[in-house]
Amino acid sequence: MRMISSLLLLWGAVFAFAASTSPDPAEILYERGVKMAEQGRFHAARLAFSTLVNTYPKSPQASEAQYTINATLLFEDGQARLIAGKYGTARLAFQTLIVVYPESPLVKQAADRMRMAERLEQAQSIGPTVRSLRFENTDPVKVDDIRQRLQEREIELDVEKAYDAKMVEEARRVLTELLAERGVANPRVEVSIREIPPRSVDVAFQVK
Repeated sequence: MRMISSLLLLWGAVFAFAASTSPDPAEILYERGVKMAEQGRFHAARLAFSTLVNTYPKSPQASEAQYTINATLLFEDGQARLIAGKYGTARLAFQTLIVVYPESPLVKQAADRMRMAERLEQAQSIGPTVRSLRFENTDPVKVDDIRQRLQEREIELDVEKAYDAKMVEEARRVLTELLAERGVANPRVEVSIREIPPRSVDVAFQVK
């Protein structure tokens, strides 16, 4: 009888150990959701997290799952705004994720996207650059003379530099001045600006 009791106790201990070491289904769902979120598979990740929350609402992972669901929604919102060119609001969305959900597995990706949004926002605010700069029908004034006078007057107008309408007007005045100095009566200089998508312009000065 004692042997049977001992065997029953032994088997009970074995089953208890097996139960304690068997995979926790809530933990499995959570880890699966985190992995998919890190891979950018947000819809599938939210499905795993929602299943966890609904099936195991009292598990320790339930609150973490809801936490990460909210973070993925915010990340996707920022990503959509980034793609749409709304860099300011995209940056704000990623920044909010980092501040409100600092333990989220998406924090590193959000920080990278936030820096990208900042760079794009800054580039957007700078304005177009000059792709080409031409001086046409300027005889007897040589182009080198024009460029030298522009440099002397510290007029920063050149290829690959930011387009500045004030600098263009100053350059027009300089060319008019040079033509008058070389004996051209009543010189008239016109400026044509041609926009080149996405963010460049061609600038041409024409003497009429």
